[in-house]
Amino acid sequence: MSDTNVLRVAGLSGILFLILFIPSYLTAPDSPIATSSGQEMLDYFRSRQGEILTFNGIMLIFASFFFLWFLGGLYEMARRAEDGGFGFAPVVLGGGLLFIALMLAGAVAEIAHAATQARFQNFREDEQIGFLSLAMSGWFYRFAFVGIAAMIAATSAGGLRAKLVPAWLAWVGFAVAIVALLRYFGPLGGWLFMSWMLAVSILMIIGALGRPLPAAAREVTPTGG
Repeated sequence: MSDTNVLRVAGLSGILFLILFIPSYLTAPDSPIATSSGQEMLDYFRSRQGEILTFNGIMLIFASFFFLWFLGGLYEMARRAEDGGFGFAPVVLGGGLLFIALMLAGAVAEIAHAATQARFQNFREDEQIGFLSLAMSGWFYRFAFVGIAAMIAATSAGGLRAKLVPAWLAWVGFAVAIVALLRYFGPLGGWLFMSWMLAVSILMIIGALGRPLPAAAREVTPTGG
């Protein structure tokens, strides 16, 4: 498989991640809030059990698989664009891994009550466990955005230094990274991150991400003996 096709696979994986991730990012209208009662918490887990396990469990398994393929392509392009010099490729990789690890940890915390309720017939429903699991998942998701902010900022820095991404996308990326890191704008940071990832995925698919490899790296010319 050629480098171009591998990069297209990474871009397609990024789009598939977004398709699978968005349903889990959407907030249900009856999601518990700070003033929700214990009964409202139990009603939420009873009525949304199937959706919670599907969107925040099963679909995120496949979403994380595709994200790793996207991340691998982005890291490799960042590494090649830097051409062996000191750069930001390790931050791209580390930030992406931190994001996906903490995002999955948050999902585990969020589905803990619903998953236990679905698996064990003798489980005694406890609204306090529900409150705790949702609070924990919320902080896991906040910490996960530290990783995504680092990944986007490093990609943007590489864009300005080594032409990894177009200049306009690099500057937009810095703004997205700041919003994602602060997390004071509610779900806006997540939507901006997904928009940025969609743009990068499209650039991967059309072959417009990073600098082209030197001819010597693309093909080996045989020499006579």
